[in-house]
Amino acid sequence: PLQEFREGLSGVVFEQKLGSMLDKSGRVGRVAEFIAGRLRQPAPPVARAAELAKCDLLTEVVGEFPRLQGIMGRYYAKHGGESEAVANALDEQYMPRFSGDALPGSVVGRILAVADRLETLIGIFAIGQAPTGEKDPFALRRAALGCLRILIECGLDLDLLDCLREAAKAFHSSIPAADAVDTVFEFMMER
Repeated sequence: PLQEFREGLSGVVFEQKLGSMLDKSGRVGRVAEFIAGRLRQPAPPVARAAELAKCDLLTEVVGEFPRLQGIMGRYYAKHGGESEAVANALDEQYMPRFSGDALPGSVVGRILAVADRLETLIGIFAIGQAPTGEKDPFALRRAALGCLRILIECGLDLDLLDCLREAAKAFHSSIPAADAVDTVFEFMMER
């Protein structure tokens, strides 16, 4: 079961200043539950999907074939007895993977995808790693565009600024995340 890989995420660094993938998973879960509440969606499947979202990174299959990240999460989740909503969200969190790609088809997948992108944007901007010129090592432009596509094309009735503020609250007080909210909002609006 994917749950067995969760604690191992503490040994996988997301970004040195932002902590491990386990830390990221917790922050994404907080943002995802906030979004679920705003959309009047049940929190349990969203919370469970966020909890398991990065666990497939520790599987041998994804280690050998990184492009299967999310896809293998879905298979592992189904095999482990997780609900269809949770399993599908593990794959859909990465949608759209590239320009013109399909968007998440489920509400849980959309929530997880938006929460993950907002957490990444706030965190990376907060530590001063915003994209410059051609350099965008964390694919923040793609994250912003993907998030906006999901919000607009899937008709999610959310206040982006409120969601960014909530994402900032998920970070430890040593990270100046609240200072990044307006900058990230402007960055996204430029897209």
